Amino acid sequence: MHYEGALYRPPSESQSLLVQLTTGCSYNRCTYCAMYQDVQFRVKPLDEVLADIKEGALYRFRRVFLCDGDALITPQNQLVEVLKAVREHMPWTERVGIYGDTRSILKRKVEDLMTLRNLGLGIIYHGIETGDDVTLKAIRKGATAKQIVTAGQRVREAGITYSAIVMLGIAGRSRSQEHAAATAEVLNAIQPEFIGVLTTMVVEGTPLSGDVDAGRFRMPSRLGLLEELHGLLSALDVRKGLLTTQHASNYLPLRVVLPYEKEQAMELLKDLIDRQDTSTLRPDCARDL
Repeated sequence: MHYEGALYRPPSESQSLLVQLTTGCSYNRCTYCAMYQDVQFRVKPLDEVLADIKEGALYRFRRVFLCDGDALITPQNQLVEVLKAVREHMPWTERVGIYGDTRSILKRKVEDLMTLRNLGLGIIYHGIETGDDVTLKAIRKGATAKQIVTAGQRVREAGITYSAIVMLGIAGRSRSQEHAAATAEVLNAIQPEFIGVLTTMVVEGTPLSGDVDAGRFRMPSRLGLLEELHGLLSALDVRKGLLTTQHASNYLPLRVVLPYEKEQAMELLKDLIDRQDTSTLRPDCARDL
């Protein structure tokens, strides 16, 4: 397999064959992210990717995940050929997944996305991080809440499973609850099948780290992060979905079937907050991106 650099994938793709379509990130300006700082973005040659698919077929993975950070930026005609190759060489594949950001989704018409769906693209993971426009601007996300909603709804309209990724703590202490409420509003408008919650980790060398050092940004405390999650759940009105906080960056792993287990999760969070109980939270030494 022709892998370059570190590869990142969602927790739910841990048993998937990783096929690298791009290196790095086409945007690479978010203040909190260090994953691709030293990696030059490029779309890998199609023949190299097709060779990887043929080799990967030997391992008979049931799922395929297309890397890297925004692999959906790959030109439509090339992505079509990749999906056709997966279907040809791995006909047993149950699902193909990919990361996509707001810009790469909005560059495609619904019909383009439907073409990809018909060729086997089953899920798009969309890192929205927050629905708060003030925070989106501060972290240089390059999208507005309105654009995020349009992108998410376009994926849903195309019939592709949509997984939203949001970040606890990304608004700092000063806008924690505004971030929670606005993010819930965006999610309610999209109605995602899956919501993956991460917790912001301040990485040395990022602009966010510089803001922390200068006193311009303060992470919420561990209990403050639980309060933020409680606020998100409180405002959330997703009619059928799954919210998880099982990513290694989180202090409290939860799996919440929406809407049925929402109240139970909120009660658990409220109990921990009221008792100021941090004894069951994951220690910092065990957290990672």
